[in-house]
Amino acid sequence: MHPWKESRIKSERELIKKYGLKNHKEVWKAKTYLGKHREQARELLAKVGMSNPQIKKESDQLLLHLTRMGILSMGASLDDVLALDTETVLSRRLQTLVYLKGFSSTPYQARQLISHGHVALKGRKVTVPGYMVGKEEEGQIQYTIRSPLNEISHPARPKTDVYKTEMSAPVKTMVEEKPVATVAPKPETSSALTPPVMQPAASLAEVPQPPAAPPQEPAAKPAEEKPAKHPDKPKEHPKKEKKTEEGA
Repeated sequence: MHPWKESRIKSERELIKKYGLKNHKEVWKAKTYLGKHREQARELLAKVGMSNPQIKKESDQLLLHLTRMGILSMGASLDDVLALDTETVLSRRLQTLVYLKGFSSTPYQARQLISHGHVALKGRKVTVPGYMVGKEEEGQIQYTIRSPLNEISHPARPKTDVYKTEMSAPVKTMVEEKPVATVAPKPETSSALTPPVMQPAASLAEVPQPPAAPPQEPAAKPAEEKPAKHPDKPKEHPKKEKKTEEGA
C-alpha cells in the first residue's frame, strides 16, 4: 500500500511495457484477481483435514474455474494456485491473445484494434482489452465481419500473419500451384548492328561486273550573256527637256 515503493513501481513498469498496458491500474486489477483466488486457496488448504464435504466441493470448483480460464492445467492442485504470479493472469487478457495469435504487430496495436471494434469473440464484437478469455473461447478470436482487416492485403495487418482466416483459403491454393516456367523472348538486334552478309567467292566469279566508267569532269557552266547595247537609241534627258520647255 506504500505509494512510492521503488521496486514495485519498477516491476509494474516492466509489465506495462511488455503487455502494452495503459497504466498501473491494469496491473493492480490483475493482482487483485489473482489475490482473491490465492486467498481462497489458502483458506481451503487450512481446512483440508476436516471431514466436511463442502471443502472438497469448493476446492474442485476453484480448480475447475482456473482450468477453464486457462490459468491452470488439468490435474492441478491448490498448491499450484499459490504458485501463480501476475504475468499468468495478464497472459489471458484479450489484448495479449490478439497479439499472440498474430492479429497485430505489437501489443499496443492489439489494444487499438480492440478499442476500435475490429476484434470479435464468438462472432460478437468485444471492445474491452482487459477481457479475460477462457480456454474454449481462445480459438474463436477473429476480426469482425465488417472490419476492413479481413482483407489480407490491408496495410494494417501484420506481415507475418500467423493466424489464417477463412478468406485466405483461395489465396493459399493459388500459392500451392506450381508456377509455369516462362522463357523470356530473345532480344532482337537492330538492323544497324547486324554485319553485312558476305557472299562466297564462287558466286562473285560467275557474275561478271562491268568495268567502272572513268569519272566525268563536270561540264563548264556557260558564260552568262550580257545584254547587247543599242547605240542607235538616243538617250533621253527628261530634266534638260523640262528646262527647255520652261525657257520657251
